[in-house]
Amino acid sequence: MARDGGHQLTYRVYFAALWKANQIGHAEFRKGELAKMLAGSDGVIPSRQSVTNAIKRAKVLDLIGQDSTVRCLTAPHHHFQKGGRGGRKCSVHGDATPWAWAS
Repeated sequence: MARDGGHQLTYRVYFAALWKANQIGHAEFRKGELAKMLAGSDGVIPSRQSVTNAIKRAKVLDLIGQDSTVRCLTAPHHHFQKGGRGGRKCSVHGDATPWAWAS
């Protein structure tokens, strides 16, 4: 769904966060990886500014955490639970988030 051009870029950012998130809800991306993932079926990669604006809109809509960046999208705890797959740390934000410690 992150690649489906039928969805607004804001929601595609959210879908990318859910798809790639680890156990603590952090979806880490290498430089330029998120933009490439958001390329539509036509193969056009959105500009960095378009991706940054979509991240800002997703934050306003509470789809992703306020600490999200193009390098790491965080899924709010009330949107996300994942059992057993992925790591429990984030190289962008540091150690595990407090809500992960409680699980």
